[in-house]
Amino acid sequence: MNVAVGSSRRFDWAMVAPVACLVALGVVMVYSSSAFLGASRHDSATYFLQRHAIRVLLGIGFVALLMRVDYHRLQRLAPWGLGGSVLLLGILLAFGGEGVRGANRWLSVATFTIQPTEIARVACVVYLAHLLDKKGDRIASFRDGLLPACLVLGLLAFLILKQPNLGSTIALLSTGFALLYLAGAKRRHLGLLVLGGIVVASVAVLRNPYMMDRVVAWQAQWGAGQADALGRNWQVSQSILALGSGGVFGTGPGHGLQKVFFLPDPHTDFIYAVVGEELGFLGTAGVLVAYVALFLRGLKVAANAPDRFGRYLAAGLTINLSVYVAMNIAVVTGVIPTTGLPLPFLSYGGSALVVNLGVVGVLLNIASQADSGARPAPIVRSGGVRAARG
Repeated sequence: MNVAVGSSRRFDWAMVAPVACLVALGVVMVYSSSAFLGASRHDSATYFLQRHAIRVLLGIGFVALLMRVDYHRLQRLAPWGLGGSVLLLGILLAFGGEGVRGANRWLSVATFTIQPTEIARVACVVYLAHLLDKKGDRIASFRDGLLPACLVLGLLAFLILKQPNLGSTIALLSTGFALLYLAGAKRRHLGLLVLGGIVVASVAVLRNPYMMDRVVAWQAQWGAGQADALGRNWQVSQSILALGSGGVFGTGPGHGLQKVFFLPDPHTDFIYAVVGEELGFLGTAGVLVAYVALFLRGLKVAANAPDRFGRYLAAGLTINLSVYVAMNIAVVTGVIPTTGLPLPFLSYGGSALVVNLGVVGVLLNIASQADSGARPAPIVRSGGVRAARG
């Protein structure tokens, strides 16, 4: 599926195709799900669509740029990117930003808002790929290999959790855990990290009423099967109702009812529920197929990367996207408590959409440098240590 670009580079259509389909569907569904909100709040049915379209174009620009920039340059910039992310997260905590429903996650810059967490999650993957490439087999040592990576993950997780943003914290730590596992970290060390993460997450939930309400609402959803008196699980109830009412073929684009002031955030975190209502089971299944195709292609890009840094970078970026997809769909279907994570390429958004499209640009650059004649390097552990070495 690779087409030559210039004299030696190839263009990976197998990766671009599912992303293009998801972005195109996202434009349609953002308009369908936000038209009533735009008309009622901003006197314009296209208010959110116009802003989403601008961000899509900006993200496509990032794809075009990053697919032409040698990904090895990211390795040299990794410490600076990590430092900049820590600085942005620190500024957010120190001076505050725009808060929504108990969480303080956005910084306003002139007429724009940015979400530092979205930048930090990618900067973290780049830095970990750089660090693990340098450590090599020393990752099996806790003090010399694993501890430095854990300190980086712990610092970013702490800053993100303080917003508070438990969903992004879990996504970040899950990505880091997967990379450490692939790099050959010992299972007993990783087991201790998982145990520590569970303890920290539990304490964070107990200390934050904002998080605790969501957990209680989730328990009520599965325990009582109906919205409680305070309506704390109203959002998930309406999401499940939207998914179920779509049937096989859906009500048709624009004809869903739950988005009309019943389902909160229909164009952001819960856009998958709108897809289910208006496009039915076929629509939600098609979205899942596109994500699976993108995930598998990302792993193949990682396997074919010309060096160890490229393998870790491609695997980490692919896993991070997949974790966001899995957590968002789990929330929409009521499998886990509400986390506030957007659905990549589909949800209305600024920083998340642009960053995710930028990630695709990096993956395309790694794919373009792959040696198609070489035997793919394994992406799974072998004997506790990575078999592939750059």
